[in-house]
Amino acid sequence: MAGKKGSVDNAAFLRQVSANAQSATQDVSKTMEKIGLGEIAEKGKKKLTHVDVYKMVDAPEEWNKYPRLKDNQVEKYLELKMSIYEKGIEDPPILWERSDGKYMILAGHNRRDISCEIIQECREEPGFEEEKYRYPACIVYAADELSEEQARGIIDDTNLYRDFSKLPQKVKIEIIKSRMDVYKRRRYSKGERIDQLAKELGIKKTAIYENLSISENVYAPLQELYYDGKLKRKAILKFTYFDGDTQQWIYDNFKDRITEAKVNALKKNMNRDAIANVFNAEAQGIKKLTVEIPADRVEEFRGMLEEWLIKVGK
Repeated sequence: MAGKKGSVDNAAFLRQVSANAQSATQDVSKTMEKIGLGEIAEKGKKKLTHVDVYKMVDAPEEWNKYPRLKDNQVEKYLELKMSIYEKGIEDPPILWERSDGKYMILAGHNRRDISCEIIQECREEPGFEEEKYRYPACIVYAADELSEEQARGIIDDTNLYRDFSKLPQKVKIEIIKSRMDVYKRRRYSKGERIDQLAKELGIKKTAIYENLSISENVYAPLQELYYDGKLKRKAILKFTYFDGDTQQWIYDNFKDRITEAKVNALKKNMNRDAIANVFNAEAQGIKKLTVEIPADRVEEFRGMLEEWLIKVGK
């Protein structure tokens, strides 16, 4: 190969990589539309630029709350790695040029990581073409082409195309809050924000309302029980029955006794004595009973049963 080894200006190399990325280079705006960046795409087509993966830097952690595929979706990560190994990076990463000559990754952290892994693992193999993985075609924005808000919006918009259901609960809530803020700044009404977010994430509107309630109305250490999978959403929402001081009192006095069953036994308007009875009750055998109640006495029976459960601490 003529020219300086490893240089992105090498004509033969550029022809080779450009051939691999030809469909993408013909119309980058289609890629932008696909990932929800229609407003930016409307400004015109951008040419792809080949960038050294070792000059790509992570976006700030507070901007990018999405975990790497390698950390929580290993099978999907390995599938992507095999695809990149065979074909190189086909979907162009989106980068934002920085003043120090580096490029902040707005979309493509996993692709960059995998390319670096492949280079490290295979560079000593005979015939290995390092340039194929080191200089992918990228969509690059100059420093003055984006504001910080637009850059953060690209990170959020592109990551929304990943499987939201597979993300950790804490990350889900952070994403929901972040996107609600974005839509608020865009002057969406609260109802419109919920509708738009439910459509983007592919979840029910009730799930958005409930997750926001957990974030806003549940004592932070109790939230961790939900994030760790110790309590399901139905159970953690029970704590919203009580004010912040009572929630803290529950955590301080009964954190080692909090279980799904006991939390589900909590009722609205319980005083602290009744709450203490629930958490102090020793585990006992449970037997399922079927009881037939006259149709006109159901509500009366239900009220009596709830009073009894409170009394015995169930």
